[in-house]
Amino acid sequence: MGILALLVFIAVTVMMNVPFKRPISESLLVALLATALVGGKDALSLLWTGVWGALDNDVTFAGMAFVFMGVIVSATGLIERLIEIFNSVFGRLRGGAAYVSTAGSAAIGLVAGSTAGNAATVGSVTIPWMKENGWSGARAATLVAGNSGLGVALPPNSTMFIILATPAAVGVSAGDVYVSLFIAGAYCVLYRMLVVFVWTRRDGIQRTDSRHLATFGQALSTGWTSMTIFAGILIPVLLTFGPLFNWLESEARIGEAAMGEISIIVWVPILISAIALIEGRKRLRGNWGQLRRAIRAEAPQFATVGISLFAALAASNIMSELGVGPQLSETLAQMDLPKPLLILVVCLTAVLVATPLSSTATAAAIAAPAVIALSTVGVPPVVAICALLVCTSTEGASPPVGAPIYLASGMAEVSPQRTFVPLIVWFVVPVIAIAWLIAMGWLPIPS
Repeated sequence: MGILALLVFIAVTVMMNVPFKRPISESLLVALLATALVGGKDALSLLWTGVWGALDNDVTFAGMAFVFMGVIVSATGLIERLIEIFNSVFGRLRGGAAYVSTAGSAAIGLVAGSTAGNAATVGSVTIPWMKENGWSGARAATLVAGNSGLGVALPPNSTMFIILATPAAVGVSAGDVYVSLFIAGAYCVLYRMLVVFVWTRRDGIQRTDSRHLATFGQALSTGWTSMTIFAGILIPVLLTFGPLFNWLESEARIGEAAMGEISIIVWVPILISAIALIEGRKRLRGNWGQLRRAIRAEAPQFATVGISLFAALAASNIMSELGVGPQLSETLAQMDLPKPLLILVVCLTAVLVATPLSSTATAAAIAAPAVIALSTVGVPPVVAICALLVCTSTEGASPPVGAPIYLASGMAEVSPQRTFVPLIVWFVVPVIAIAWLIAMGWLPIPS
């Protein structure tokens, strides 16, 4: 039933959105109901479980919070001042804003493994900057959503540790996986840099005339306070990973349970909104009516992002209840295929499961049989784990469910469905190819 529910969800969403041209939020709601109906007499209880899980998920709140944050940041002019500083450094490069967005996603991926958090933290700064430098909103949203997978393709992340905890990873060193995944992730980063290079020329993005750019010193002297926006990113990161987190999670201080409740994708929009209001208070003085009008104008976007995320997450919960993971695992384990084809089947299965589920849920569901299946055809366990992690990194870029798609589209103020085909063509399919090449040993990593 789980596999059937997955197929129904994808089919209904595509049918409603493409042939019938219904809004993506409406399409996902209908798909959610159709997915629940696959459960037959248990449809209502499944729907309740899915809905409750979605309401209790941080991503549902974060999606709307980032739309609100974008309105605040725009109204205060903070982004304009920040862009001028960035432009003074990178604006002289053709397509510079997109290169920085990609590098930023990689940097965040090295400290935080959440695809939604990656898109949120990087997109909040680089999407407005890209649009300011000639990139379309759809292109900016596609790049940020596509790059969000670097949170899983680079170590460390929770998905990696879940796989290491499976019986299939017995005897595999976490340190070996860390180093190997770093190199595998580097291939993914280099590919994305190539994508930016190609897009820059296809879209005709021109180098900014340096004669019209302020020097770094000039830009910094007039807009240095705008740099405080990064505190809204840095503080949640420090509180969720690293030495400060380790020190605070001691039971003698705050404790592991309390520290574990801190969500980066919840606190980033809250802190950045607060910082923007403080930093831009002079500009807002006497113009609060303008801010209220801007918020009202974004009401449709609030609804689209919120409803879409809610429906996608609820449907994912229903599919999990119907056992999509174990069913796909069993099917995979029964296959007797040659090495190249088996690797491709494993990669496609991981991507398929990661479309409605999170990368962590995907790892929990199919990691053991996938690693074992790859090992039977001579793929070293470390390489198999890294290939699987690269595949599940498509979680954020896989339409129509990936949360980063809606986060990035909301910040870019574009319809999410405009990113669907580009994400598949430029990110999902190539990432599958990278994972396949890694598993085949043609993109070498330590094993």
